[in-house]
Amino acid sequence: MRQLTAVAGPEDAGRRVKTYVRGRMGVSYHQFAALKVRGGLRVNGAPVHANHPLRPGDEVTVVLEDAPREPVAFDETPVSVLYEDEDILIIDKPAPLATQCSVKQTAMTLENRLAYRYRGDPGFVFRPLNRLDKGTSGLLAAAKNAHACQALQRQLHAPDFVREYLAVAEGRLDGEGAIDAPIAKEAAATVRRIVDPENGVRAVTRYRVLRAGDGHSLVRLRLETGRTHQIRVHLSHIGHPVAGDFLYGREDPRLPGRFALHSAYIRLRHPVTGEVVERESPLPAALAQLMADDAVLGSRVTVTVDRPLGSCHPDYPDMVYPVNYGFVAGVMAPDGEAQDAYVLGVDAPVETFAGRVAAIVRRRDDVEDKWVVCPEGAAFTAEEIMDRIRFQEQFFDAFIIVPGGVRSC
Repeated sequence: MRQLTAVAGPEDAGRRVKTYVRGRMGVSYHQFAALKVRGGLRVNGAPVHANHPLRPGDEVTVVLEDAPREPVAFDETPVSVLYEDEDILIIDKPAPLATQCSVKQTAMTLENRLAYRYRGDPGFVFRPLNRLDKGTSGLLAAAKNAHACQALQRQLHAPDFVREYLAVAEGRLDGEGAIDAPIAKEAAATVRRIVDPENGVRAVTRYRVLRAGDGHSLVRLRLETGRTHQIRVHLSHIGHPVAGDFLYGREDPRLPGRFALHSAYIRLRHPVTGEVVERESPLPAALAQLMADDAVLGSRVTVTVDRPLGSCHPDYPDMVYPVNYGFVAGVMAPDGEAQDAYVLGVDAPVETFAGRVAAIVRRRDDVEDKWVVCPEGAAFTAEEIMDRIRFQEQFFDAFIIVPGGVRSC
């Protein structure tokens, strides 16, 4: 239940209560009709009819009640709430996590987590304003009652409601601009959208490149319209799909269950107070890692070799190292140890070796990376690299990152 109160001014003298409540207080037609039935319309504390005339100084109160919510399974996982009051929530949603329950998915959604959070409030209903795909993380605004929901829905495609995203896009994208390309549902698909100049609905996305590399670009985007999958469709349309997007680009094992799109900023006008509410969310570490990987690839490093070509593995005496193996000078891994490295393309034992990072070997169990260092000008395919280092990596579920892509081991 939500109670709204306002005081009539001199300009409201003689105005009927229903006109004042619908206009000044922003109560919708359907909500007002329910108020009359439930007796939720009061002036100076006393119930009144809809045509009651107001006098300056009258205190007008409306009591809004929501219908009871449908039962939703509880999920005790905590929710990151960045802003909350009687009317709205701003939540920082992780990925992968579906926003709402559906016929196919009745558990393991953000709605299930909020159902547990508000289990003591039988009137709470989850009303997301900007729905996020399961694979998208970041800020999501939700209304806590029907009145706030209807007021905010009127803002959605107006200047008062601003949504900005961070995306790691494939390839090098430079500068800034606007993608103005109409979007339609693909006839043969259930969820996939396409750019369709003839049948599509106008969709506009503004973008600004924050950092560009040969492998990926970090892009900030602002929605001027809110079509389904708009950013994903638009970036794919210009040849730079969101990294890890299985539907409009290609999957990336570095982003299990998600893709590199993050709702980073929301600004809205409060549906009751009129105040501006805004929140920001930083780029998640998993997405920042994509740009960090790009920076590592091709960089010049020096390796100190401690297990030279032809030596035996300390734990497997019958296994001879077919490559030089050591540590990158001056580079520490996240665990505080020196960064591991394989040296490929040098067919002799060496003590130190200077070259470029040709690939990153990453295990899915979060053990630290190994870098593959090759002589200047040497070119190895992903398959050739794996052939050289498989003597050790065969024991693990791993993949390698090379310029322009990722390959399973």
